[in-house]
Amino acid sequence: MDVTTLIDAVAQIKSQADELTHQEIIDSLSRPLAEFTTSAENQGFAEAYGPSGNYTRLLLNDPREPYQIVLVFWGPGRGSPIHDHDDTIGAVSALTGEAKEIKYGVTRCEGERVKLTQGSEFTIAPGRVTPILPEADKQLHLMVNEETRWAATVHIYLTAIHRYRQYEPTPDGAFRTAETSLWFDECRVGRRMPTRTRI
Repeated sequence: MDVTTLIDAVAQIKSQADELTHQEIIDSLSRPLAEFTTSAENQGFAEAYGPSGNYTRLLLNDPREPYQIVLVFWGPGRGSPIHDHDDTIGAVSALTGEAKEIKYGVTRCEGERVKLTQGSEFTIAPGRVTPILPEADKQLHLMVNEETRWAATVHIYLTAIHRYRQYEPTPDGAFRTAETSLWFDECRVGRRMPTRTRI
């Protein structure tokens, strides 16, 4: 599946989302995302991209659209802090390499401080999709590339994220929430990906 087909599929799912259950949305997103992340042409684009620093985030679609399809590059041994997704529904898969995901649930809130409990672990690999759901135990996660080479993951957020919260550990074992803006190193990168029709 090329990037224009993925964008079209996400736009269609977005237009029907109000009529679908959360599980139907995840199922609908997972099929095209798995096909996209197992495409040798798309994997070749990621392998040739040449990210810089420890972490690079690219928006594949137009930033004016109400959803986001994001390609993230993770340097060896690099990962994210624990973070939420501003209550969006979405899905994540790997395009190259693997990333470990650890889910977290909030067990207690005290203002900007929360207690978290660690949940399930999942290895994200090409064709393997993990959901992002608004439910408390499926909204928070961290991701880390434990490999010795770069990894690339594709994230679909059915509602565009502009701000989200990171969870920073405190000395007493709790976490402090910090609101953060979502940024991109580049936008509309899908225009440079292999495609049957230009976007």
